[in-house]
Amino acid sequence: MSTAPSPSARWAGRAALAAGGLLCAAWVTGAVVSDRWLWTQWAAWIPAVLLLPGGLLLWLGWRLLRRRVRWLGIVIAAAGPVIYVSALWKPAGGPPPSGTSVLHWTAGPIRGTPEPYAAFIMSQDADVAIVEGARRAGTDPMFRTWSADHHVAVRGPFLIASRLPIRTLRTIAWAEDILLFLLVVERPDGSPLRMLVVDLPSDPGRSRRGVIDTAHELLGQLDEPVDLIIGDFNLTRCSSQLRRFKPGFAPMWGAHGSGWGGTYPRAFPVTRLDHVLAADPTLIESISTSTPPVGRHRAQRITVSGCP
Repeated sequence: MSTAPSPSARWAGRAALAAGGLLCAAWVTGAVVSDRWLWTQWAAWIPAVLLLPGGLLLWLGWRLLRRRVRWLGIVIAAAGPVIYVSALWKPAGGPPPSGTSVLHWTAGPIRGTPEPYAAFIMSQDADVAIVEGARRAGTDPMFRTWSADHHVAVRGPFLIASRLPIRTLRTIAWAEDILLFLLVVERPDGSPLRMLVVDLPSDPGRSRRGVIDTAHELLGQLDEPVDLIIGDFNLTRCSSQLRRFKPGFAPMWGAHGSGWGGTYPRAFPVTRLDHVLAADPTLIESISTSTPPVGRHRAQRITVSGCP
């Protein structure tokens, strides 16, 4: 026959339940409401792994209060890491990609010498490299030799190196810390690959809805269709605002990702802020990520189908 918990156990149990419930409620708010409003966008950044300590606190509280539902805390604690990892980790599968390769990397301002930045870009050897913040890498002697047969251009803070002919490179808008530019390259079969490159502000205190509303206004200056939207959106994978960016376009990592999808921060990538959006999922063969030795973010490599 069980005895009633002591007053100190009741106090500790209730405190543990309150703390665990708060952690779990914060994650549920972010997962359900997402970043629709300024007051909820902070919760949208909370990873599911927070359910681990939240569930353990619930288990402890129910145990101290001698409640039979304490097993539910273990279920919640176990679910957190599973949900978190399954969202970002995608097993590799299928034949090796053979289409047009695009490297996108939010490197950030170069710290120190440009050599390691240039070396990483060269090591990826993508058909098209789009690198934010590493413009000085273009001055590296090894990079100049490597890019002798490439089309090299600069657009705002971006360095672009393409072995495919660049047919269009045009700034759509650059205002309120929002940069949008159109990059069109000609693939070997003669077809265009039209990419809208995006760099959205990182200020966490700025309304994500407001940023996307402003982006919608600026996109009114885009007068031709695009195949892909690539960039640092500073929005999480499950962001409701990410899906509002351009109607008809959706994130492609869930369907075509391979490996660990986290891109930020580079040394400990706990979240995905760099995305690939497409209207036609069959256009993408694969998306993978890699860790540069320098820079703020991990890089993503997109392979586009329909080209030898």
